[in-house]
Amino acid sequence: MAELRKLVHFGVGSFHRGHQAYYVQRLNDLSDAKEQWQYTGVNLRKESRALVQKLAAQNGAFWFKTISASGECTYRKIESIRALVDASSDLAGFDSLFADRTVKAITITVTEGGYYLTDSDDLNLVHSEVAADTNPANQPVTLYGFLARALRIRQQATGEPITVLTCDNLRNNGARLEAAFRQFLAAQGDGKLLAWLDANVTFPACMVDRITPVPPADLPADILAETGEMDACPVMGEDFEQWVIEDKFACDFPALERVEVTFTQDVHAFEETKIRILNGGHFLLSYVGALRGYQTYDENIRDEELNGLLLRYHRDEVIPTIENPPVDLEAYRATIIERFSNRYIADSIARIAADSLSKFSGFILPSVERTLKAGRDPANARVLIAHWYCFLALYIEGKFVFNYADPYLPMAKAWFAGKDPVDGFLDSSDLWQGCNQRYPAFREALKNEIDIQMMHYRKQYP
Repeated sequence: MAELRKLVHFGVGSFHRGHQAYYVQRLNDLSDAKEQWQYTGVNLRKESRALVQKLAAQNGAFWFKTISASGECTYRKIESIRALVDASSDLAGFDSLFADRTVKAITITVTEGGYYLTDSDDLNLVHSEVAADTNPANQPVTLYGFLARALRIRQQATGEPITVLTCDNLRNNGARLEAAFRQFLAAQGDGKLLAWLDANVTFPACMVDRITPVPPADLPADILAETGEMDACPVMGEDFEQWVIEDKFACDFPALERVEVTFTQDVHAFEETKIRILNGGHFLLSYVGALRGYQTYDENIRDEELNGLLLRYHRDEVIPTIENPPVDLEAYRATIIERFSNRYIADSIARIAADSLSKFSGFILPSVERTLKAGRDPANARVLIAHWYCFLALYIEGKFVFNYADPYLPMAKAWFAGKDPVDGFLDSSDLWQGCNQRYPAFREALKNEIDIQMMHYRKQYP
């Protein structure tokens, strides 16, 4: 039998299983034995061990249900994950992966906060987890610690090239990961590995898109009824899918163009469109919906007032500031709204609202600043940002109960411990990157809007 070519993925959550593993399964379904690829899923965090154990008990196989806004369902069995390693407890198993010359690429989904980037795009080397990982003798806990260990083994065991492909919602994600990783290796003092990267490792940019909400509790029963198979860890997602990858590979890579993946030299144009229209709209409107008591994002879209606010934000402040778009932006926006309205996906507002403090500068700030630079008032963004501030204020004060997760929440808590929390928010360099100093009239208008919205919400959440 022909030898399988292998990929390793850091993280085995719903998005990876409904996106990268899904695409590789589709490719394998079209390919003969000598063209097959297989994934090894690697868990990095101890809090995710239970999922890895469930997947391992099923030999990595699971069912993926997709459902359209009209309610049409499809069910596909995904068997492209052939092995699993819990690196949080099994470093020997982790190490063995990268001594295997058939491993050709590492793909990554750790979400924005997992990159520990500062407002200047440098690696936050003073963060306790990053600082601990700069000692190679320690058990790794961050992406950088595991990636350094993996590539060091690769260099020493085979010396063969390998591609490192981040699949997260960061602009120019490949270059940003590479720059931060090089800073990490410099902090470790590993000049030899740094030099080896130059000729043997590439970090392509990548844009991914598919909504994969937290699987509902009744999904296993649904899978059993539809397929006759028990599945302890199925995944559900929308029927829309998109993957755009920079054509910059260190060695063999799956021929994913056969399953409608776009290989290009200009990922930026695609990611700018997606991050600012989809992720930006997703992000900001979620806090207004949360404060109105909504649980899922489709409720936002069915609220005429919120739908109208999102339309104006897209039409007046996002679409006019996207240069050289690769698609028809109005048609793309219409597709986004249809996806957001999918009540069958019922994407939770809690999932979308998470990690806001690391998302703002990438998802929202470019649209605000470019609107200001063009001499226009980002009035809709101002209203949405004011609601976000109210959400944070009421949550931190304990007056608004919400399942909110954000590793950078201590930064926000520091504002509210200060003399003037609104000034702390508006003058945060991590958030605003100097924008409010360059446009003081906008800063003042936003402060007034926050005061207006807080007055309203103080009555609702006394």
